[in-house]
Amino acid sequence: MSALAPAIRAAGSRGRIALPTCLQAGVCIAVPAVVAWVSGQPFVFPSLGPTVYLALTASATPAASPRNTLAGHLISASAGYLALVATGLTEAGPDLSHTDGHRVAAVVIALALTSAGMLLGNVSHPPGGATTLIIALGFLHTPAQLAILMAAVATTTGVLITTNRLSGRPYPLWAPAAPPAPAADRSAAEAACREAAQVLVAAMTTTMWPLAATRAVHLLGRGDPEREARLAVRPAAARAALIGPGPNGRSSVVDQWAAEFRALTRDEKVTAITVSVFTDGLNSLLATFRTAPRR
Repeated sequence: MSALAPAIRAAGSRGRIALPTCLQAGVCIAVPAVVAWVSGQPFVFPSLGPTVYLALTASATPAASPRNTLAGHLISASAGYLALVATGLTEAGPDLSHTDGHRVAAVVIALALTSAGMLLGNVSHPPGGATTLIIALGFLHTPAQLAILMAAVATTTGVLITTNRLSGRPYPLWAPAAPPAPAADRSAAEAACREAAQVLVAAMTTTMWPLAATRAVHLLGRGDPEREARLAVRPAAARAALIGPGPNGRSSVVDQWAAEFRALTRDEKVTAITVSVFTDGLNSLLATFRTAPRR
């Protein structure tokens, strides 16, 4: 009996999760079902079921997010309709008993385009694979029906947002939050930013300073001419603080520029590697220029 105790406890734990989830799933699909009943329109279709299940049981995953749900179904519906157009089946209803080459081509084209669209758009939503086949097989095949399909997806997504938020599940209002950078990545970025600041400050008292300043402004400006123009005064001000008679010491100027580079790496397009390449370039230039005397 004691050997069964862990299994019983696990079953009880799953039951405590399953009961509210199954009730919530029923509520979420009931809303579009009632709309379909009242309006007489196809507001419920098979792939809504997997969408609801995914959002309730894997709410924190990108595939379950509202962005992926809406974009995934839109790509799937568009791909399915394009497949019908390409095979001349836009006016044909479903007939699974007499599938011909046109219908085979339609489902192949639909799923291929759906897969490509989701991957290229980075909006994976597996239930969309069912949506595109529903359309390619002719169950929903007119523009009006596809508009109703997307209205049903939007309505269900709104219900899922409300349900998950009320239940305390981690569910975004639109896109999933970016995962925090691992501690090792943050440490590497901090070290790269610190080294870049130290090399830049070292260049301030050399004859290569104008070139170093230009490179720093270009990096921090990220190719935006207006932003670069606003940043152009910062290197000169930092150099004046470094060589001037005021209380600013070398360490404070290094700290200032390390902060500038850290802010830069918060942009997902700029990594510690980018900053390290900048540092390596300055180090190479420092090795070829004569150090100028301090004023």
